[in-house]
Amino acid sequence: MEPTDEKIIKPLPQTSMSFEAIKEHLGALEMPGQFAHFARAFRGPKDVQEVGKYAFEKFMSDNGFFSLYLPYMKTIEQEVIAMGVSLLHPRETSTGNFTSGGTESNFSAMHAARQWARANKPDVKKPNIVAPFTIHPSFQKGARYLDMEVITTDLDENGRGVAANIAAAINDNTVMVAASAPSWHYANIDPIPEIAAVAADAGLWMHVDGCIGGYISPFLEKLGHKLTPWDFRVPGVMSISADLHKFGYCQKPASTIFWRDAQLQEYHYVAIDDPFLGPYKMAGFSESRSAGPIFAAWAVLNYLGQEGFLRLTQRLLDLKEKFTAGVNSIEGLRMWDVDVMPLHFQSDKAPTAAIYQGLMEKGWFVLGLIKPEALTIPIDPALSDEAADQLLADLREVTEKILAGGDAKKGDIRYA
Repeated sequence: MEPTDEKIIKPLPQTSMSFEAIKEHLGALEMPGQFAHFARAFRGPKDVQEVGKYAFEKFMSDNGFFSLYLPYMKTIEQEVIAMGVSLLHPRETSTGNFTSGGTESNFSAMHAARQWARANKPDVKKPNIVAPFTIHPSFQKGARYLDMEVITTDLDENGRGVAANIAAAINDNTVMVAASAPSWHYANIDPIPEIAAVAADAGLWMHVDGCIGGYISPFLEKLGHKLTPWDFRVPGVMSISADLHKFGYCQKPASTIFWRDAQLQEYHYVAIDDPFLGPYKMAGFSESRSAGPIFAAWAVLNYLGQEGFLRLTQRLLDLKEKFTAGVNSIEGLRMWDVDVMPLHFQSDKAPTAAIYQGLMEKGWFVLGLIKPEALTIPIDPALSDEAADQLLADLREVTEKILAGGDAKKGDIRYA
């Protein structure tokens, strides 16, 4: 079925469609095999997926609306939070909340910082956030909802934020400083200790967007990789977002927002004493929601344990080595050096946008960046060596054809 920008007019059918017909219709829409892999990232191997799927389906009809109150659900959710925060060099009172994704996690931090500022910086007129240029677009999105402003600052030559630039951009209306660990754009960790020191000196809320790295960076360090400190071991870091549905390998939608201290978490909640319904307080922005992701996250984290996460992290490193060697062996292509994930590469000869289009025409769903132009390989442990080999072979064929003077139609590179 070809996509269309035209408005679809389809009334509810008069008669029911059989289950077999529904399966046939939906089966025809499914993207084949490895070509859709990057639309489904990030996933663990099949056994990990099956564990999460079992728990998800068992509790998918339970309403996460009640996760702060129903004992069986509250216990599971709080165990997920406890396991996650344990990876971040927490303080004794560090805690967190389960959310639907990185956007909600970052939104929650922004909202908490705004509420904190109302109590601690009452002279602020229109609150703003200062962050490196590579801060995730969810901050601009959240700012639209919260009537805030995002001020972005220039990067260093390696695509990392610069503490001095952050300091220079702070003004009387600044309530939060944010940075990435790592950014999606360059997959490098901003200098969190220096930036957090700037935030602390200015008396501001410091948030680290660890949506990508939150559930992989701790294990990279355990495997001997030296990374810039970015979590609660850094003085001044007040909140951290970390996506369970990225390198936590949990079923979507699932993320976490962590608070350095429980008292900071109180700025997150919206508590209403409704005259008809009584006390009204939710764990996050969402109200009615499936409890499936909560239980799936609990199942996956327990199934893997630290041993499993270390094993899957090593698998990622092996794939990273494979793609680095394979991409760099193709004329004109160059893999970027990254601190964490995802992988990015660019072309110094063939137009990168043309390579993007060539891969799309071969059936691959691929992602990319537009400044500078680069293609993204969001690898996960579910990616087989065979699929990796096919992607590299198709990439070579597409690139060599363009360099030889073949058709070089440029595609519309996009992240989302």
